Amino acid sequence: MELLSWDLRRDILDIIMAGGGGHIGGDMSLLNALMVLYKNHLNITPETVDDPDRDRFVLSKGHAMEAYYAVLCHCRFLDLDDVKAGFNKCGSPYIGHPNNKLPGIEMNSGSLGHGLPVCVGMALAGKRDGKKYRVYTILGDGELAEGSVWEGAMAAGHYKLDNLCALIDRNGLQM
Repeated sequence: MELLSWDLRRDILDIIMAGGGGHIGGDMSLLNALMVLYKNHLNITPETVDDPDRDRFVLSKGHAMEAYYAVLCHCRFLDLDDVKAGFNKCGSPYIGHPNNKLPGIEMNSGSLGHGLPVCVGMALAGKRDGKKYRVYTILGDGELAEGSVWEGAMAAGHYKLDNLCALIDRNGLQM
C-alpha cells in the first residue's frame, strides 16, 4: 500500500500539472483513506457501478478531486491518460469537483456540508428498502462548521444508520 500511495501521489501531481491547478494539500491528506476504502471496504467495481446493491461513496470534500481521480483510475473506473488530457479543459467531464456523469461517482459535490446529509438519505433509503449496501463519505475538517453536517449527523443517530460511515480528513487546512 505504501508503494501504491507514492505512485498515486505522482499521478495526482501529473493531473494537477496537466490541468494547470488543483488542491494539492487536500488531495494528499485524504489519499490514504480513499485507497483503504476502495481497496478494502467498498463493494463496488467498474462492472457494478449500476448495481442497486453496490456500496455508495460520496466525496463531500469535493475540492480534493485529483486524489479521487487517481484512485478511480487505479481501480479501472477511469483512464488516467484521459483524465490528464481533459482535466480542467473547457467542455471536459474531468472538472475540479466530482461529476456524477463519470462512472463510479455518485454525487456532484464541492459545496461544503452537503455530503453527509445526502449520504444520510442514501443510507436511510437502503435501510427502508431492505438493502445491504453501505454508504461512505469523507468530509474535510473545515466543513464541520456547516450546520447541515451536524443536522445530518443528528439524523443518522436518530435513525440508527449503522450502514453509514463518515470519515473526517482532519488536516487543519480549512480554506
